Amino acid sequence: MKNSNIISICAFLIVSLIGAPSQALGENSDRLKDAGFELQTAADEGGWKLFEISLFSKNHARSGSQSMFNGGFSRTVPFQATFVGNASGAYQEFPAKAGSRWRLTGYALTPETLEGATAFGVLQISFFDANGKDLGTVETAGGATKAKTSSQVNRLSSVNEWIFLDTGVATAPEGTATIQVFTLFVDFSGSSRTQGVYFDDLGLCELNESSAPGRCDPE
Repeated sequence: MKNSNIISICAFLIVSLIGAPSQALGENSDRLKDAGFELQTAADEGGWKLFEISLFSKNHARSGSQSMFNGGFSRTVPFQATFVGNASGAYQEFPAKAGSRWRLTGYALTPETLEGATAFGVLQISFFDANGKDLGTVETAGGATKAKTSSQVNRLSSVNEWIFLDTGVATAPEGTATIQVFTLFVDFSGSSRTQGVYFDDLGLCELNESSAPGRCDPE
């Protein structure tokens, strides 16, 4: 299965899990809460919402003592000749308006070589309307994948090395009410083993015309 198809499946899973955007959001929520995963702020207090195989971890950290682990387990179904897998992640949600421009950056690490072409970690941005409909982004309109994603940490990535990830600029389409930003690990590799990616030191910026190119880079 191609990676673009996997991302599309992943977007469907995320929308199904999350449902409609929260209504009670502050006006000044343009920055991540607990971007380094040290505080473990409760989801109902604006912290990370976790799904599938996701947890705060002390196994690896780029700074501080914790990071976010998103894991996966995929196996082959012999009689169907298909792979069964999952998409795991963590996300936060903020108010956003049509035409606003955002950028998500961070670092990711895999402690061992990932198995399979369809096992990878990314950062992801997507926009939603007031009814929870996934609008994707202006940059990805008309493509197979709605969400704007960073480059991947995958089987070709260096092991035990924190790799910088950057979604680039994502612009909110007409009708946007909220933005959702994710750490995400997708595994449809059929490897029959648990594997995953650690994320740390994220940064989310709302850009304007005078924003410097490096403004959103985590320290």
